[in-house]
Amino acid sequence: MTSTGAALRIVGAVRISRYTDASTSPEVQEEMVTATGGRIGGEFVGWARDLDISALKTTPWEREELRYWLDRPDEWDVLIWQRMDRAVRSMADMADLGRYAKKHGKRLVFASGPGGDKLELDFSSPMSELIMLILAFAAQLEGQTIMERNQGAAAHLQSLGRWPGGVVPYGYKPGRRTFADGNEGWWLFEHTNEDPTKSTADIRRAMVARAISGRSYSEILRWLTAMDAITPKNHRGLLATPPREPDPESTWQLTVVRDMLLSPVMRGHLVKKDGTIVRNADGSPVLQGEALVDDDTWHRLQDALKVLSTNNTGPRRKDGHPLLGVLVCGVCDQNMFVNWYREKRGKEQGVKKEVFRCSGKQHAPGVPALSIQAAGVLEYVETQFLAHVGPFRRTQVVRVPGQDNRAEIADLEADIEELSTRLGMLRGPAADAVVRQLQGRSDRLEELRAAPVVPAREETVELDTTWADDWHACTDPLGRRQMLLDAGVIVAVHPPEGWRPPVEERLSFTMGTHVDPEQDALDDVAYQESL
Repeated sequence: MTSTGAALRIVGAVRISRYTDASTSPEVQEEMVTATGGRIGGEFVGWARDLDISALKTTPWEREELRYWLDRPDEWDVLIWQRMDRAVRSMADMADLGRYAKKHGKRLVFASGPGGDKLELDFSSPMSELIMLILAFAAQLEGQTIMERNQGAAAHLQSLGRWPGGVVPYGYKPGRRTFADGNEGWWLFEHTNEDPTKSTADIRRAMVARAISGRSYSEILRWLTAMDAITPKNHRGLLATPPREPDPESTWQLTVVRDMLLSPVMRGHLVKKDGTIVRNADGSPVLQGEALVDDDTWHRLQDALKVLSTNNTGPRRKDGHPLLGVLVCGVCDQNMFVNWYREKRGKEQGVKKEVFRCSGKQHAPGVPALSIQAAGVLEYVETQFLAHVGPFRRTQVVRVPGQDNRAEIADLEADIEELSTRLGMLRGPAADAVVRQLQGRSDRLEELRAAPVVPAREETVELDTTWADDWHACTDPLGRRQMLLDAGVIVAVHPPEGWRPPVEERLSFTMGTHVDPEQDALDDVAYQESL
């Protein structure tokens, strides 16, 4: 509590579930809270602005900015909201907040209470506590009614093939359109922007292209960060009414990249929170917007992600190092492994150093195991690699999936068998619904059985970056190692000739063949002219 005569220290609290709700916008709330603070006499020491946060789904301690002040009771005296429903929509949450205020001697004030006048809760009286819980019950009941009404509206829109509202997916913007039934409704359209760092539909398609070409989730994350691509949070803020200022603390996360690539939202499908697709009675997906990628691209992406998932399984090798599979012994052609030793003499006596060492198990009798300083080898490999292929564009062998519907045909046959069994035990509307599902599955099965089987193939595609671009952009040693392996680099370590020769004299660098596109074009012109 403040000392006698000291001004009250006030914290203003603002909360809103959806920032686009103009009738209860943060500005309106802040204005009323500020006016109430002036009426009780005091000075504001801070604000807790929690936007896009539901009071039904979060307690006061689960809201980041409000929690900051609740965890620091010694820094304030009064907490003011516009209304009680801005603070809580749960009797349990109000009881917890009341106990907190009573324990720490805090005043909870609401700018607009019953009748529209200011409401202040006094926790010194049991009657006040009862009034507090009655008001909290009313807020909880109102919130539950709103939630049920919204869920009913969303279900109705889903049945009509409309966007039901909620979080706008990355790559989209909501808009109105006229549907085939002649009615107007909400739909998700591609979101583009003149600024390439904010054109989210193009960014999402570029993520797909990189995944198909074999880039890992980590590589795509680094690309997004390097190009300063707008984050999903700031994308939603950009589309808000009015637009919100971008959050400089918002960053891309690996799980977000993975979930975006796996989500069928980019096909225009309506997807539940658990990732499952909402389907019509015939089993077809319910649409809520335009498709950002076509069906062929989507299936190629899923094949690429399956390969990526398979390659990442299994424990990491304990002897793994940045040149594993690249650095070999020049005597036995076996991989070199990492070892450590301490310098025994000279100015660096006692310093721990990293070396690459061969086991020597396959050497001829009398031929010792080879070792070499790791630091010098890493510098040599980088210099040679960039000199050989740095300016060349990267190429990637991409597996193009064919058309083989046998797995889906087997699933459909199992579905039809299950539905047929269930149909015999049902009557009335339930049986009618199963009949429609059974017909939809049967139609789809007939369509797939008529489609030919097309085998998968591999294609070599040229990427939009050079080896040097990707090398410098990659800070992960294992990522650089994969680039060396992709390029077919082999570095052999040879026995020393003489007393401590330079590192580069003991190494030889070889790699796969890479053609300079410009030189290849010039050679082709020269060949044509010679005919």
